[in-house]
Amino acid sequence: MRAGRLLSITAAVLLAVLASGGGPASAQGEFPPFAQAGLTAHNTYRARHGSPSMILVQDLVTRAQQCAQHYAQKGTIDHSCAFKNNAGENLAMAVGGGNADPVQNVQTATKAWYDEIRNYDFNHPGFSMDSGHFTQLVWKASTRLGIGFASQNNKRVVVALYVQVGNMSPASYFEENVPRPR
Repeated sequence: MRAGRLLSITAAVLLAVLASGGGPASAQGEFPPFAQAGLTAHNTYRARHGSPSMILVQDLVTRAQQCAQHYAQKGTIDHSCAFKNNAGENLAMAVGGGNADPVQNVQTATKAWYDEIRNYDFNHPGFSMDSGHFTQLVWKASTRLGIGFASQNNKRVVVALYVQVGNMSPASYFEENVPRPR
């Protein structure tokens, strides 16, 4: 009888852990293909700068998905999503025709964020509206990632959430966290 009760308690604890996201990082197979594609793209670009690889975190993926749905329903992106819960946030929206494939949209958004490198002045590090997506993407201290995608009314939204938050002042933080490409 005791063994059966212990087994029931153990099973209940395991179910609670799985329902809460499986701890800090869940097994890679549990994430949608677009989140996996976003992680791969992020880590490819980050490697160019010597930034550590990121991991997908279930809680961040869930919140990024909620934010993507929020913005798609709203029809605009404006960093107002309450679900981000103080995480760093990169946003992209495509409007009109085009490829509706979530994986392709996430890869395209991540490349566009990285391409802001052309606007970043490594000789005068700091935040700029023209390179903020890039600096968040490669920010060394950001190692946990969530990716969300939603489509509604011919609008496709990609959301990336980051912990630790990037783009923090002073400029010395940018020097430490936004290394030049190798």
